[in-house]
Amino acid sequence: MHYNTDFGNNLCGILNRLGCSRKDLADETGLSRASISRYCNSQRLPRNEGRSLAQLIDGIVNLAEKLQADGLDRKTVEDLLRVTDKKDDFEAIRNNFNLLTSQLDVNYHKLAGYLNYDPSFLSRIRSGSRRPYDVEHFVHGVGEYCAERSSNPVFRKKLCALIGVRQTKTVNISSEVSRWLQEKR
Repeated sequence: MHYNTDFGNNLCGILNRLGCSRKDLADETGLSRASISRYCNSQRLPRNEGRSLAQLIDGIVNLAEKLQADGLDRKTVEDLLRVTDKKDDFEAIRNNFNLLTSQLDVNYHKLAGYLNYDPSFLSRIRSGSRRPYDVEHFVHGVGEYCAERSSNPVFRKKLCALIGVRQTKTVNISSEVSRWLQEKR
């Protein structure tokens, strides 16, 4: 899987290059300052075909033209901001995540807190309307959460049966869950 984890850095770099603030970009794009901040801080990732990404690109190109900034033509901005993940790869993770959470009766509020996500964002990930910015961090975090919960013998037994690993003392639950989440079924 390849995910463009440089989106936030690229967006901030463009703003620095333009000498613009996040507020300037919000005003130009019509997006909220909170959304711009989430994009810059790598807390959210827009969809390639989504309206937000189009607004970002248009706004940056407009600002570049107004400020006569060289090197920030539409093609360059698109190349810097296009998300290069494969939807099918995350779809497999999402499906496995939903299976894991439903089969094991996971408390979403506790999991969201463990992952440092808002519970509503976790719900959007489950529904497919959002995906985490850093997918590898998400997968690893879910694995770590399950590893902590596996101190409960009932949970561990159900988890091992679900992901297809033998219950041994040496099995690394975190890495096994992470691997399992990424498998296409």
